Amino acid sequence: MVRPKLNKKKGMKNVEPEPTDSGIPIPDLPEKFLLMQVRSGSKIRNVLDYALKEFSNYNNVVWNAVGKAVGKAISCAEIFKTKEKNLHQITKIRFIQSKESKKRKENETAENVQIYHVPEIFILLAKEVKDTSVPGYQAPDDNGEFLNDQEMKNECKGKKQEAGSNVTRVDAGEFAAMGLRTGQKRPKKEQTKGQTGTPPKKSRKRANDGR
Repeated sequence: MVRPKLNKKKGMKNVEPEPTDSGIPIPDLPEKFLLMQVRSGSKIRNVLDYALKEFSNYNNVVWNAVGKAVGKAISCAEIFKTKEKNLHQITKIRFIQSKESKKRKENETAENVQIYHVPEIFILLAKEVKDTSVPGYQAPDDNGEFLNDQEMKNECKGKKQEAGSNVTRVDAGEFAAMGLRTGQKRPKKEQTKGQTGTPPKKSRKRANDGR
């Protein structure tokens, strides 16, 4: 018996991934903070306007997102830092177990629920933090140590020149210790000294003509 194909788009129920653990994995989190949960369908402008309006009441904001909304939460945090200066940042990422319901409306059984793992991000932006040595900490106005294209080229070029000069100095020293010279051509006398007594082809031809 062949089962009829079901239209997956019809009667499917998509549920936004929800974290199973409500705890925020940021140490020494302030008791009072603004929690901004960014969804995949959230509009960045609306979320930012609300966060900027309420930030003065907390001086701390935690940006949170799950799954596909992680990139949008990062964008919100970066734009927020351009509006509010001198903010400390602590970023934590983890994988959580999430559920996306693929149950049809008329047959909602547990067998149709797929369990999988998705990334979840927490970004704390605060006026002050207690511990600046925690992993994921970023100081105010610290954009990291990323180099632009020209700086990367100059750095690579300098490393190559330094490596080449070291090899040349070592080789020259070893050759000098053995009484050898580098970078010079051998005189013609030294080049012909090691050859056999067989005359070249031209000389052999002249000798035959003399006969």
